[in-house]
Amino acid sequence: MKKLVCLILVLTLALSLMTFAHASEEPVIIGVSMDNLDDPFWIGIKAGIDAAAKELGDKVKLEFQVCQGDANVQARQIQDMLTAGAKAIACVYVDIEAIKQSVKLCNEKEVPFVFIDRTLDSTDEAKVSWGISTDNLALTENGWKYMADYARANDIKWKVLELVGSLTDENVLKRTEGFEKVMAENSDVIERVQAVPTEFNLEKALAGVTNALQANPEINCIFMHSDFLLAPTIQALEAAGRYVKIGEEGHVAVMPYSGNAGSIKAMADGMVEMCFGMDVYKEGYEGIMAAYKLAIGETEGYDAPINDPGFIITQENFAETAPRAYGSF
Repeated sequence: MKKLVCLILVLTLALSLMTFAHASEEPVIIGVSMDNLDDPFWIGIKAGIDAAAKELGDKVKLEFQVCQGDANVQARQIQDMLTAGAKAIACVYVDIEAIKQSVKLCNEKEVPFVFIDRTLDSTDEAKVSWGISTDNLALTENGWKYMADYARANDIKWKVLELVGSLTDENVLKRTEGFEKVMAENSDVIERVQAVPTEFNLEKALAGVTNALQANPEINCIFMHSDFLLAPTIQALEAAGRYVKIGEEGHVAVMPYSGNAGSIKAMADGMVEMCFGMDVYKEGYEGIMAAYKLAIGETEGYDAPINDPGFIITQENFAETAPRAYGSF
């Protein structure tokens, strides 16, 4: 009888300790720092982040901050997150050079740093744990190869206005690199007439397109580094009487990048030949899942960052590919 009583007491104590341990488990704090939420592109990433957090439930607690495009603010926010006990940082950075100091700080505290959307290579002093982004070089090359083939099939030579984004954004540099590579290989059908630096500023974009169309009326193609710039581009084209459907006189081929709702509508209306599609929901989701797994020491599958190839939306494959664009959900 005494042995039975002792066994019951031991089992009861063990059960109590297990219950206490489970109850006292704290969620893993993940610091999330985003450049901005001023565009549906960023909101698409945020939707993926939220979906991952919902799936993980009580296992995680997100400390979410937006720095409004200020690299110094972003650095302070990340430092504050680390001080508050963040076990991983997931980040859409503002400036490729400035963010390296935050990565170094994470390294010092042995906290994984995961980039989202904007690629970031490790250095000897600042080692990135993992990341996911669109392969902007490959996506741009694929899109421009389509446009080169389209030009030959329709006896067109593209006279291109390039709307350049922020030069501190690695993605922007890759988009220009991809464009220039295909242009060099297809100089018979692609020529850049002018490049306008916009810094992703809507007023600069509007003024740039307006002035370029006046100075170079032969422009028949506008390659923008983000469809954040689509609205002012359309505004300038409408003012010039050149926002007309494909095949109509004066038509300008507008090439938006990423796949927002405006781009999808313009394609559905027959105004745009193609759009570069980015799977931003996937980026946000996978970025948070990786941050959580790395924070708890699970490294399998995270040997190297992911470069997602994206997809090209065209008039021919619109029904199939448009639903994948973040502007469609």
